[in-house]
Parts: sequence; C-alpha cells; structure tokens
Amino acid sequence: MARSPILRLDRCLTLEPSNPCWPSRLLDLPETERPTQLVLSGPLPDLHGAIAVVGTRAADEDALSFTRELGTQLALAGRVVISGGAHGIDSAAHRGCLDAGGTTVAVLATGLRRAYPSDHAPLFHAIAAHGALACEEPDPAPGDIYGSSFLKRNRLIAALADALVVVQAPARSGALSTARWARALGRPVFVVPSTPWQPRGVGCLDLLRSGAQICTSVMDVLSLPAPGADPSTRKASRRHKSSHDIQGLSEPARALWRLLASAPRYPDELSVCLDMPAARVQEALLSLQLMGRIRRRVDGTYEKTRKS
Repeated sequence: MARSPILRLDRCLTLEPSNPCWPSRLLDLPETERPTQLVLSGPLPDLHGAIAVVGTRAADEDALSFTRELGTQLALAGRVVISGGAHGIDSAAHRGCLDAGGTTVAVLATGLRRAYPSDHAPLFHAIAAHGALACEEPDPAPGDIYGSSFLKRNRLIAALADALVVVQAPARSGALSTARWARALGRPVFVVPSTPWQPRGVGCLDLLRSGAQICTSVMDVLSLPAPGADPSTRKASRRHKSSHDIQGLSEPARALWRLLASAPRYPDELSVCLDMPAARVQEALLSLQLMGRIRRRVDGTYEKTRKS
C-alpha cells in the first residue's frame, strides 16, 4: 500500500468506553472484539436509526449512481449514513449523503492523519465537517497497514448501524465480512439484487439466498420500525398522518401533490413544471412517500396512491 500523505485535520479526539459519549451499541460486540478507544475527527452524531452502506471498490456506474441516490434519500429522511470511506460504493454513499446536507460517518482502518485512500482527502475533510471520521487505532507507521486492518474495521461499521445495505459485492469482498458481522449482531441486512451474470454481484445473490432482505429503493430500508418503537404504535401513527388534510403538508409537498393529481410524472418533470430545485423535489417526494400518499412506479415516475 502506497504511503498516504498527512491529512490535516483541525483536531482529533480520543474517546474511551468510560466516556458518556461512547456509543453504547459497540457493547453488542463480543467482549474480545470491543474497541478500547475511538479516535475521532468531528463530533460523533446521534446514531439512532443510522444505516450502513457498503460494497465493492470496483463498482460499476449503475451501482455508484444507485448508491449516491440512496445516500441522498437516507439523508433527506434524517438518517446518518455510515460507511468505510473507500473507493466505489463507500464513497458514493458518503457523497450522496453530503449532497443532501446530511450527516455521515466514515470508519477508517488506517488512522486519521494518514487516512487511506489519499485521493479522498477532500472527501474526508467534508465528512469531518458534516459528521465524523472514526478509527480505533492511533496512526500506524507507514508500511504497517495490512488488509486485515480493513476486515477488522468492518465489525465497527456493522455495530454502529441499525441496519446494513450491501449494494454490490463480488464473491470475495470486505462487504460480505461486514454483512456477517451485521447478522451476528442481529442487524437487518438489505441487499441490492444483481443480475446472475454480473461477477460484481455474486456475493449479493448469495446473501439473498441466505435470507437477506431485498433493497430496490430507500423505502425498503425505511420500512423498518424505528429502533425501540412499538410496531402497532407506528402503524397507528401512519394511519393518523395519512388521514391529515393536505394543509398539513409543506408547501413544496402540496405543490407536488396537486401536480400528481392529474397524472404520474418524473422527478425532473416536476422540477421543471414547478421551477423547484431537484433536491427540494426529492425531499418532498420522500415526505409524501413516507406518509403513504404517493408511490414510485417501475418506470421511475411517481403517482398518487389509491388510498390518498
């Protein structure tokens, strides 16, 4: 591994288990696997409802596009996005979250000041400014970073999140290691299905065969009850929200609602018709989806649901 240049961070904080800010979900790890410290740049956010998104470094363009959009939609839904800061799927998830002004956490294997990959220095600075960089070891000496460091790091990604999404993973992939940890810790594992002839997705198909849940959009992940919530209470709350009058919607959502009353439409069409920024359209669409008022069709258009 090539030597990484020094990453100039404003300040780093070492957190120990005795600190009140120590993330309690790390206690779900077996005692022998619990970290003895976390080195942080940026404040560790509230991880309630956090979603980890991982996959291969050698992802194709479709997978990268899907992941970036997933990161954006998770951020718009108020979820923290956790990943490993690597090339490919990891960086797409972080960038999608940042696109929407969300909070993201990168769990690194290499220490913070020599964070790898070195060409992600601007991304790492953005993550530290809008979330946190985290690792469990002080900065190693150049040449002391091994592949096993990345595999070891994966248990932290799985433990810190409430659920894991694997977007694209070949038969041999660190993402599968993260998925094994997630299952061992009782975290739901979602998988973006792959075509059978795509080598980059063989690991995803194996996960689906062994019981992972399918993820085709952010709504699959957000369908999980919030941690600690009573499912019956959540359903009642949804019914209550759905029964609210349109006046309870935000102004962008009301505008979209009226436009969708006539016919299904694509997001870019809505943006043009309403002279509304694409990010604002996506936020309003997600809000309406979460309330059960609209749904996304297979052709990418959105339409009102029958019950609304």
